[in-house]
Amino acid sequence: WSNNYSVNDPNELRLGYSQYAIPHRIMGNISYKVQNTTFSVFYNGANQARFSYVYSNDINRDGVSLDLLYIPNDMNQMNFSDITNSSGDVLFTAAAQRSAFETFVKDNGLEKYKGTYVDRNNGLMPWLHRFDFRFMQDIDLNKKNGQKLQLSLDIMNVGNLLNKEWGVLKQLNAGNDYSYGLLKVDNINASGVPTFQMNT
Repeated sequence: WSNNYSVNDPNELRLGYSQYAIPHRIMGNISYKVQNTTFSVFYNGANQARFSYVYSNDINRDGVSLDLLYIPNDMNQMNFSDITNSSGDVLFTAAAQRSAFETFVKDNGLEKYKGTYVDRNNGLMPWLHRFDFRFMQDIDLNKKNGQKLQLSLDIMNVGNLLNKEWGVLKQLNAGNDYSYGLLKVDNINASGVPTFQMNT
């Protein structure tokens, strides 16, 4: 029941993607043997994970911060408040945040959700390419009986030894592997209308 992102409450059984449903995966293995020596390379490529676009705090006041993000038809319907530092200086104006939110929606394919909530676990982490290497050496102990001793050396994520950008697992920067809290609810007025701030 944990991390059950929803609109109304965590017990709501909304149709959505499974948290662990990775849409595509490619796996491959190639080996080459010369007499008693074997060289092998294993490849695994897939999206790293799924995540949900949510509010970083509790918008529907049910006591649980697992609320799916709503994308309005018109971004001007959303109220934003300035983000200030401890001295009261404005770091990000309400207008700049609205513009940044609209750009984020466009750049991340969320425009199709205008007028509704983004599907649970809609987000996909980037594709991860990983190569592992194995060296195996067979040592004949008794050729007559076919007894052998096999020694192996595995180098996991060998591509990262060649290039520090390869085989690097990336995670969300919000401190949660399963959700991305794009907006924070700054306050909700007496009529139930929220005012937001972008999480920076």
